[in-house]
Amino acid sequence: MTKLSNKSVVKAYFEAFSRGDMEKVLETFHPQCLIVSVKEGSRKNGQLHGSYQTRSEAKEFLKNISDLFITKSFEVESIMSGENEVVYANGTFTHEVKATGKLFYSTWVQRCIIEEGMIKEYRFYEDSAAYEQAAI
Repeated sequence: MTKLSNKSVVKAYFEAFSRGDMEKVLETFHPQCLIVSVKEGSRKNGQLHGSYQTRSEAKEFLKNISDLFITKSFEVESIMSGENEVVYANGTFTHEVKATGKLFYSTWVQRCIIEEGMIKEYRFYEDSAAYEQAAI
């Protein structure tokens, strides 16, 4: 089996996500991963923003996304390798918030640390104030 470059690991994550192949998305996460969506810390059940630990909670993270939003567009503008196993990506998205029917548009930045050919740490930053406006 050929080892993927760090950048290719993140690219594979986005490709699987865009196909809706959540099993493949989960396989890109390290079993002991850390996911931080916008802010670190605990979150209420069904709340998207906060921390998730382990691949089983990564599954919950993906479910929360699909439960909250209908994705209208998701664009990856760039994926860049950094130092020390870090990969950065950025782009834009538009989601319809299911609870309100309002559109939520944001630019986003993602920072991943790759270990053993998988995403060990995943941090996603978006315009959380725009989300709050669309959610009310």
